[in-house]
Amino acid sequence: MRKELANIVLAVTLLSSPAAAQDDSPAPLTPETLGHLVECKGSMSDLMSYVDMLYSDHPPAWIERVSDKGHPGMISLWTYKLAQRIEVFGHKTDTVSFMNNWIVTELPRADVQPILASEQMERARIKATEQYFHFVDDKEGPMLGAFAPTDDALDNLFGAPAAPVETSKTLFVGCNYSAVSEAEFLDAAKQADAIMHKSADDILQMTKDQK
Repeated sequence: MRKELANIVLAVTLLSSPAAAQDDSPAPLTPETLGHLVECKGSMSDLMSYVDMLYSDHPPAWIERVSDKGHPGMISLWTYKLAQRIEVFGHKTDTVSFMNNWIVTELPRADVQPILASEQMERARIKATEQYFHFVDDKEGPMLGAFAPTDDALDNLFGAPAAPVETSKTLFVGCNYSAVSEAEFLDAAKQADAIMHKSADDILQMTKDQK
């Protein structure tokens, strides 16, 4: 039941939506093209094509799925290690992660803070998690974003003391390719906390009813 709620939390908090219309064929899958995707320099069709390649029988030899991603509470997060480091937002990294329509890399908080300023990301008004955003196109995305790991989101919803805000040592930063407008995102953000708490209450009630 807690795993089911984790999916609800991520879907509401981090915003997933149907894929955008398919574009032209993507560039060949390389570490550099993944880096461009993280910086919102690609499209939803690129993202979907690359994910399909990674899940094929013969993924590229230079990328490997990480079995221990370091965030057991984020069950929708899929992390990969690259054979060579790439540069994203001016920082070197050898990992990329996929989650819903996000492609991100995890960096120390101190490295992400200047990125938030340079990319003009705003703090979303969501209490349950720390998230920042800036729309490349405010009518249909994509959206540059950063968010804190959500490993403790379940415990917070089930009544455990919430951790102080902005305490995570790292932040995920990258791009959400959801076909959604800035107005739709802000509307979802307004409702996110109430929806998540209702989901937690519903699951708790289901658990009680099954006893």
